[in-house]
Amino acid sequence: MALFFERIGCPPWRKGSRPDPIDHAGYGLATLSNGSTGRWRICQRCMKNDLASHATSIWRRAHHLPTSFVCPIHGSLLTIAMPSHLELGKRFVLPEQTIGLTAIGGKELTSNQMDLVRLTTLGIDVLEDRHPPATTGTNRSALFSGLANRGLLTATGKLRRVQFVEEINHRYGFLARHPDYAAALSSKGIDILQRNLLHPEGPLSAVHNLLLIDWLFGTWEAFQQRCMWETTMNDFTPFDGTLQQNAIRDHHRQTCLDFISAESVATRSRFFRAAPTSLRWLLRYDEDWFNSCLPIMRKRRAQSKLF
Repeated sequence: MALFFERIGCPPWRKGSRPDPIDHAGYGLATLSNGSTGRWRICQRCMKNDLASHATSIWRRAHHLPTSFVCPIHGSLLTIAMPSHLELGKRFVLPEQTIGLTAIGGKELTSNQMDLVRLTTLGIDVLEDRHPPATTGTNRSALFSGLANRGLLTATGKLRRVQFVEEINHRYGFLARHPDYAAALSSKGIDILQRNLLHPEGPLSAVHNLLLIDWLFGTWEAFQQRCMWETTMNDFTPFDGTLQQNAIRDHHRQTCLDFISAESVATRSRFFRAAPTSLRWLLRYDEDWFNSCLPIMRKRRAQSKLF
């Protein structure tokens, strides 16, 4: 299960600086298996069949993926299981020893059965993939290519925030009440997603990454093909966030240097009148360089008396 989260580029744990394997890093079984200590799902029909055949039931990996809503065997909605918190850390809990609850927002889920089947299939395809995981940078470049194909990026590579919010709410609004998706699809969650997309090192959650893959590519195979293209053509990455930020920084720096060379007395007030956008950007994102290049000119006080 650890490779599942590695493949989508967002492991739910921190490796740290030590090169220890994930299974030796001290994480709990639930985190390594489910990516979450609170995600427990069961299929009632699977549990009944297990009890009839083996007198006990088992947990299935395919039921605990972030996008698992439907049992791949029976096609029925999975039930949210609630293990006893008092017994969870003492002994291994079997499915029949949990309290089954009906999923919140059941009517919305039932009316979107095809979407739930597609999302479940996506998760299982990721789980059963045997190819080595792509790098996080490759996954990010593939997602940005998908956003560009949807017309959600400007000519300079910036995200069209209003259209992005409208599209994702329209497509996945039926999951807004689901306990595993409520935080990710809230206004705050989508705002965090947009900020992390714009930031080159911004981490994406497993839920957000899987929804973007489903929305922009439809299948895991199509996303993998795009990642393969990005890996092959890595010399040309038009939507690389780092390159874009460096180009913006160099543009504003050059504007400042051109102003200094053209003015006999270069002051910040004159620079503001000549290039207000560059002055604001440099003060906000490149203040150290701006202070060293165009420091604030302070008038000396006239000495009022000799002694």
